[in-house]
Amino acid sequence: MESKLKINQMLLPHKILTRAITALGLFLPLYMSGVQQANAEVIDRIEINQVGEQAEIQLHFITRIQFKRQRTLKNGDVRYYVTLKDIKPDDPRLVWEKKGSPPSDIVPPFTVTYPELDSSLTVSFGKVIKTRARVAADGQTLSIFTKAIKAPQAEQIALPIVPTAPVIELPIAAAAVVSAAAAVSTEAAARANASADLPEPVIKVEGAGFPTDLPAENQRTPEQVQQEAQQLFVAASDALQTNQIDASIEALNKVLNLPPNVLTQPAQELMGEAREKNGEFAKARVEYELYLRLYPNAADLKQVQARIANLPVSDAKPVPAPIVSEATQRANDEKLKVTGGISQNYYYGNSHTDAFAIDTNNVTTTTRFGGKDQSQLVTSLDLTAQKRTETKDTRLVLREFNRANFMPDQPEEYRWNAVYLEQSARDRKYMYRLGRQSGSSGGMPGRFDGLAAGYSLNSTWRINAAAGKPVEYIRGGNPADAKTFYSGSIDLSRLPDQWSGSAYGVLQYVGGVGGVLERKALGAEAHYFNQQRSYMTQMEYDTIYQKLNLVSFQGNWTKESGTNFYLSADHRRSPPLVLSLNNQWTQSLKELLGEGTVTLQTLRENAIALSQIFNMISVGMSRPMTPTLRLATDFRVSNIGSSGVNTTSTKAPGSNTITVGTQPGAISTGNQYVWSAQAIGNNLFFDNDLGIANYSYSSARDSKSHSLGFSQVTTFREKWRADLSLQLFNSHSDTSGTTTQVRPSVSINYRKSDTLSFTAESGVEQYHTTATGSESKTLRKYFFVGYRWDLR
Repeated sequence: MESKLKINQMLLPHKILTRAITALGLFLPLYMSGVQQANAEVIDRIEINQVGEQAEIQLHFITRIQFKRQRTLKNGDVRYYVTLKDIKPDDPRLVWEKKGSPPSDIVPPFTVTYPELDSSLTVSFGKVIKTRARVAADGQTLSIFTKAIKAPQAEQIALPIVPTAPVIELPIAAAAVVSAAAAVSTEAAARANASADLPEPVIKVEGAGFPTDLPAENQRTPEQVQQEAQQLFVAASDALQTNQIDASIEALNKVLNLPPNVLTQPAQELMGEAREKNGEFAKARVEYELYLRLYPNAADLKQVQARIANLPVSDAKPVPAPIVSEATQRANDEKLKVTGGISQNYYYGNSHTDAFAIDTNNVTTTTRFGGKDQSQLVTSLDLTAQKRTETKDTRLVLREFNRANFMPDQPEEYRWNAVYLEQSARDRKYMYRLGRQSGSSGGMPGRFDGLAAGYSLNSTWRINAAAGKPVEYIRGGNPADAKTFYSGSIDLSRLPDQWSGSAYGVLQYVGGVGGVLERKALGAEAHYFNQQRSYMTQMEYDTIYQKLNLVSFQGNWTKESGTNFYLSADHRRSPPLVLSLNNQWTQSLKELLGEGTVTLQTLRENAIALSQIFNMISVGMSRPMTPTLRLATDFRVSNIGSSGVNTTSTKAPGSNTITVGTQPGAISTGNQYVWSAQAIGNNLFFDNDLGIANYSYSSARDSKSHSLGFSQVTTFREKWRADLSLQLFNSHSDTSGTTTQVRPSVSINYRKSDTLSFTAESGVEQYHTTATGSESKTLRKYFFVGYRWDLR
């Protein structure tokens, strides 16, 4: 019977939908039993907002994040390299997830995939879009900015030009070339004559003894010319990849007007590509033919000739699309819209281990064990019902996670990640959200059941408040020890020079209202954002323990050349300062304090003793070396301080005698140093591919490790994508010996439509561990298959 039930669960995912429909009718009783954070998806939700002429895509995580860099592909995929600060990349809680975008009329539909084989996050837009990213003020949200889509009536449709009857009988193609030649004759002819008929410019260098035709302030060495050409060419290539064609053409003209250098030839060819991509086919023909005349022995001669042969006869001309009336548009906006999606992934793993033990007589004993170690179906459901009017926006949101285990003695995991009702003013004057939700800013504890609200006093000041019960950290010993928090904050925006900030306070009780106060914290945040730079800093102080909870800073800045830098620093208590009974008692905390079994002072001293201090600083940079190659490097140093002695109280069965004892604290980890280097290249082997090579070296007090990774992403036939990966790892520890790992894997993705996609991944993991008197070899094979269906 049990096996039949599990088979039905695998084959009939509509049971999840039935549960969701039932929840719609039972929405208000939301204070469900608490769950632990194990095996949680790390992307909590996706939101899209209008910010001036830009659209802001917000990817909300359940943990703090650090943004490093991004890379755009020609197929519309953007890879964002993000580090989870509180979850390790190999943490077993991480599950592969794919989410669709919520409905929006300001950005095209997209999907979000995390983690990729190289641990990056991919946002797939379906076409090339220029974006920039930063971490939002809460430290747990990746904000992605892009230009908002124009209103429907402003969209452009490309229609061919109908040529008028020429006065002089010429072929249409010839007429087009003559017209284009007139438009670009000045710059093209000048470049051609300069290259074909004139010697290279003569520049007088101070003290060199030969004349110059340039003013003294314009004298540049060949190295300076080459450096300027490279910066302009990289900018032109990046602009062309992100559809900023006018900017690309402007930069290429500057390259071609420089003295001849090694980038003159590729810039001339790229100019033809830019004109072609812009729909200026006649001008593209002129640029390509000029390239053939200037460089008749070019290695890509045949490819350029083929481009000329495939050019359309006439240009494309934008004409306005039909205008939609305001009444029709308003009626469409105010319809009830239900969006979301469901994804299911089946995971299977099988491993075999050979363990060798060598005794004192040098006799080896071999033990073999293994078999199926994983068989589970992971289902994620998210539904949003949205109703808009001219003044307000109302949403009902449901997100569910289910893990069905088909292994013996492994329980099923089922929970609601979000069930809430939200209403907000279209002008953002107010907002309230009731139900199970997530929040981290303003002292909120993460996922909780409760109410959050905000109100804007004016364009500068906004007040916020929240209250509820955290669901991630409920003590398992006694339901009476459930926690309740209250928080309030005030936001200040539009400060000079794009600064903003906030201040907050939070109270947290064990045992609900009238319970034991365990947290009373005050905090402040400051943020600075502009097009090239973003800085954030946060500080929090607990007035009960009179200790600093955290101080953090994160900054990103990008130079005009495309070089990117980041700096992150963290000083915080981990775990945070909270009361703990270490599961010694079945009574509630309030009862134990009333009996005198423990004292509140002892518990607070233990909280300080058990809370270790975590310190971290991380710096990194990436730099475009060529239009197709970017190099990056990162350095991180961290440590965890020691913990103090923990005081314990125990009571013997049947006795009222309380025995007080102590437990030794943990020792400091010492500094751990991690240095890594990364090379990211595209168009290496195929058009629109992405290749990544990583190297990392780690050194700690009693261990050292090296890792080397390669991954290759190739898109073919538009809807198919293949990811290949090879990871090599070697570590040595004074206590556990030497371990080597080899992990090859392959992933195939197929996008059948904008709303339906399929994924499959398979890999092998080989482990070899040697230590004094023992050795083990493990071979594990795994695969997973899944799909994602979006309702839009």
